[in-house]
Amino acid sequence: MEAVQLTLPGDLFDGAPPAMAGFVSSDQAACAEMAPEWRRQQGVTLTPEWLVEKMLDRVAAAGPFDTLVDAGAGTGRFAIAAARRFPAARVVCVERNEVMLVLLRQALLAAGVTDRVQVVAGDFRDAAWPRAGRTAFIGNPPYVRHHDIEPVWKRWYGALLGGLGVQASQLAGLHLHFLARVAEACAPGDYVCFVTSAEWLDNGYGQPWRQLLSRPVGPMSLRGLWVADPAEPVFPDALVSAVVFEAACGPVASTSAVELGSISGRALTTHWRMESAALLQSRRWSAECHATPVIAGSGVEIGELFRVTRGQVTGLNAAWLLPAGSDLLPACRLKPAVTKAREIIDGTIEAPDALRRLRYLPDLPVDLSALPADERTQVDAFLRLAHERGAADGYVATQRRAWHALDLRPPPPVIVSYMGRRPPVFRTNPHGATYLNIAHGLYPRQPMPGVTFKRLLEHLNTHTDMRAGRMYGGGMAKFEPSDVARLRVPADLMERLS
Repeated sequence: MEAVQLTLPGDLFDGAPPAMAGFVSSDQAACAEMAPEWRRQQGVTLTPEWLVEKMLDRVAAAGPFDTLVDAGAGTGRFAIAAARRFPAARVVCVERNEVMLVLLRQALLAAGVTDRVQVVAGDFRDAAWPRAGRTAFIGNPPYVRHHDIEPVWKRWYGALLGGLGVQASQLAGLHLHFLARVAEACAPGDYVCFVTSAEWLDNGYGQPWRQLLSRPVGPMSLRGLWVADPAEPVFPDALVSAVVFEAACGPVASTSAVELGSISGRALTTHWRMESAALLQSRRWSAECHATPVIAGSGVEIGELFRVTRGQVTGLNAAWLLPAGSDLLPACRLKPAVTKAREIIDGTIEAPDALRRLRYLPDLPVDLSALPADERTQVDAFLRLAHERGAADGYVATQRRAWHALDLRPPPPVIVSYMGRRPPVFRTNPHGATYLNIAHGLYPRQPMPGVTFKRLLEHLNTHTDMRAGRMYGGGMAKFEPSDVARLRVPADLMERLS
């Protein structure tokens, strides 16, 4: 994209840092002036220009098209590239954010494409745009998490997906709202090529779309998925893994094959082809996109042997975490806790001096009147401090039976790290520590001898493929409780341990 001097009116920056007003040299420089938190709330993440071109290669292969709609156009990278690539087509930009509209209009002017690109100022979910003939929906829908989506739009999303025959999740991000709008607006023969966060390929809120996109009859049918290689940080300022996906609108043959591959080496590389019906049976679509398949193996699933439970959330760690030996509460009301992943990874949890190195959490009853008088005075003083810090005001605290009762997890025999640039680490818990939500606890479904624990953990710590988790930008892998539960222990190992 050509560099352009952009004048940004200061009165458009409510909620954005004053430093944005003034002159900047490019869309990237403009976005660098924005406060990171503001950009996250607005879903402002620029797509690398090389990826824009690779995606338009896919559009060209699926064409020709009469109209191209850039959904959530931002600074216009897709629209400008599309106008240059497809001079006979109408290009429409839909963008609601006033700040981005300023950048968009001036970028279009500098690129000399204003005669062929129309800007529609409005929310893509209810905006009206001109369309003529066959339409391709392209772009990078804003990645806004469900916490920042208004309830009215969550209801809209639920109603729309309900009309398509699936039950929507209220946890869906804005990028899936945009996909829902495409499903509502598209006609047979239309086409979609978006780049989004890859989370929906594996998690619960993406399940309705995995159903819709792999049905032989529906509003659209999946044609391809390319998940970013961990070494290819498509969005370096966002800790998410990216996926480029394309879909054809309207019913297609049930035997149609889906291209599965990766974004690596600045290319969309297809590794496999799988029929839609077979893909629907897969629990995790991202795993199907690897150059080498993730082998689940045979044997016993961990979930058959253990109940896997996520750690507790305090709502305000700064108010609740205390050092070993703290005199703010009676010792009997404090429980050692694993509060950092490195305490699992480096073996602190198993160390002889763990109780001196770990931090502690209050373990208080819902009914404080049950406390002995000598404890109550000290507890009341501590809770006054916690209250002053805001520990009673957050969402998590308001959902508890009493804001001060953390409902700590019972000490599990095994604690597991679940996010990092390595596979999870499984450790025994000899000192009976509880744990926060930086870890999972494994609770045996049946009594299990200590030697069995040891052999199981040795196997899991040496044979777990990190790709069995959910890959994020920068090579991060995340293992949800369900992912840990699906890990397998070979049957012959279990036989030797029985």
